[in-house]
Amino acid sequence: MSAVRIPALKEHTATFIFLHGLGDSGSGWRFLADEYRKLKVLDHVAFIFPNAPTQKVTLNFGLQMPSWFDIVSLDKVETQEDTHGMLESAGRLRKFIDDEIAKGIKPERIVIGGFSQGCTISLLTGLTTDVKLGGVVGLSGFIPMRSQISKLHEKKGIKMPFFVGHGTSDPVVKYEYGVFTKQILESLNIPHEFHEYKGLTHSASPQEINDVLQFLNKQLPDN
Repeated sequence: MSAVRIPALKEHTATFIFLHGLGDSGSGWRFLADEYRKLKVLDHVAFIFPNAPTQKVTLNFGLQMPSWFDIVSLDKVETQEDTHGMLESAGRLRKFIDDEIAKGIKPERIVIGGFSQGCTISLLTGLTTDVKLGGVVGLSGFIPMRSQISKLHEKKGIKMPFFVGHGTSDPVVKYEYGVFTKQILESLNIPHEFHEYKGLTHSASPQEINDVLQFLNKQLPDN
């Protein structure tokens, strides 16, 4: 699977894998790495921004576009979920994780994350993986498969820190979905930090990007 890759500037000891949203590409989020490089931080971290496969999206009248899974509606996401597509993309993300581990990067030195659709796949992966990662960053998305997620997580029993960010004025993935995500993490006793961004729509803000940086600095220190 293709991806935009930004190598570490010094000895590679950690990796951040971040999935884009619907209709976007890995290139759309490489600015994260560019911004952190300008700040001269996380030089030991390699960045990977995978590209989603192109497929039909029911919500957009069946048009073909980069998508991690099909979306029927955003009004009640839990009622018409593409469970197969979600699990398939979680498998894709796991392949990137496994590739990094095969290179010698310890699992606890790998953080996964994503925006919108990419957030959903990252949250699902973090809650169902059988390896303890460095953490999960979820921006403007939601935890899917709510009726099953507790059992899926309990089978693994692995807990890692989660960073969840959501804009209060998001018209696409409503703010309440971010709150639901927070509540589910609490019910599963998952260590997490929840950040709400007043007035933010379906996008990222400079404050959120800085908050993610602080999380990465904490979870992936330059040893």
